[in-house]
Amino acid sequence: MRSKTLAVSLLGLLWTMPVLAETTIFSPTKGVDATLVLEGSKLSVAVKSEAHSESRTIDFQAENELHLQIDDFNFDGAKDFAIRQLDDGMGTYDYYRVFIYQARTGTFEELRPDCGDGFVNLRVDKKRKALLSTYWGVNGPEQCVTRFAKRKA
Repeated sequence: MRSKTLAVSLLGLLWTMPVLAETTIFSPTKGVDATLVLEGSKLSVAVKSEAHSESRTIDFQAENELHLQIDDFNFDGAKDFAIRQLDDGMGTYDYYRVFIYQARTGTFEELRPDCGDGFVNLRVDKKRKALLSTYWGVNGPEQCVTRFAKRKA
């Protein structure tokens, strides 16, 4: 009986403990502040400037730990961010969701690759100004090159 009471007490304590959240603050462009709070599989995004304020939550429905990366993913001079997670299967691939800062709207919009369903094993090629990732074609894995010269800002 005593061990059962101790176990229930410990479980209650674990449920009331706050989940550790990772907070990152950065400026996508001059005069704009972005705050990202990564808590479990949820990301809270807040963007503030003199002209605009946005706040939203993105649910990643991930089993594995999420990791945040800040970079200029579309090579426009503004800082963007990506969330990376190891695949839920054998842990072989890194899946990325990339969010690009849009100066005209003051928001972050999710970017899709030029081929495949998502960014897998993403690499930023600053020399060629392209995002390199993997997708699965008819004959197996292939390289996807996502470029930005043709896209509108």
